[in-house]
Amino acid sequence: MTQPAAILAGTCLLALPASSRELSDILAAHAEARGGIAAIEAIQSIDIRLTIDEGWVVDGHYRVTRAGEMRIDVFAEGERVFTEALQEGSAWSMKQGKTSGSPITQDEANILWRGVLGNIYGLHELEAQGVAVTVSGPESVDGESFWVVDLLYQDGFEDRYYLDAESLLVVRQRSDHALHPAVDPEIRRFESRYSDYREVDGVLFPFLKEKFDLETGERVQQVTTKSLAINTIDDRTDFAMPQ
Repeated sequence: MTQPAAILAGTCLLALPASSRELSDILAAHAEARGGIAAIEAIQSIDIRLTIDEGWVVDGHYRVTRAGEMRIDVFAEGERVFTEALQEGSAWSMKQGKTSGSPITQDEANILWRGVLGNIYGLHELEAQGVAVTVSGPESVDGESFWVVDLLYQDGFEDRYYLDAESLLVVRQRSDHALHPAVDPEIRRFESRYSDYREVDGVLFPFLKEKFDLETGERVQQVTTKSLAINTIDDRTDFAMPQ
C-alpha cells in the first residue's frame, strides 16, 4: 500500500462508529499498511545484521524462520561473545569461546519464541499462534493518537503495541520485563519506539528501535538494523545446538 493509501485507510477507520471497529479491520489495515497480508505471509525467513548500543556497542546476526527457528550471535570487535537459539521448541545458548551449546530454561525459551512471533509473523496472524489479541482506541499518548493492540501470550506475558492512527504502523511497544534476564532479573517497564521504516521485498520494516525505561526516561538500548534479507535462509543446520 502507498503511504497516501495507508493514511486514507486510517482516516476511514477513525470515522467508523465504535461498534464497527472490529479487531480484524484494524489488523487487516495494519497489514495493508506494511505491504499486504499476502506479502507478509510469504515471508519464510528473515536474516538481519544489526548493531546494539547500550553504552557499549556490539554487533548482532539474527535469523528467524516461519518454522519457529531462530538464532542470534552477538559479536564484540568481530569476536563472537554469545549465542542464543531456538529449534523445534528446544532452546540453547553458547558462551564466548565455547564450541558446544547448553540448554536454557523454559522461561528463556518463551522469550525467544515471542521474538519469533514478533519478528516474522504479522499481528493479524498471532491469534492463530495462540496469542489472545484485543484492539482498543484511538488512545492519546503524548498528544498523539494510536490504536492499541494488547497481546496475551500463552505463558502469561503481556505486550502492548501502539499503531499510529494515520500510518497504522507500529511506533511504540510497552511491556514489563527484565532487560537481560540471565544477568539481571529485575522487572522494569520499558517502551520501545520504532522508526526509520524501509521497504524490503514489498514489506515495511523498522530499521531503528530505541528502548526507554518509562520510570526514569533513560534510553537503555538502541538497535539499528544494518541489513535485512527475506527468504535467503536455505541451510537450517545453524539452528541446531552444537554438541
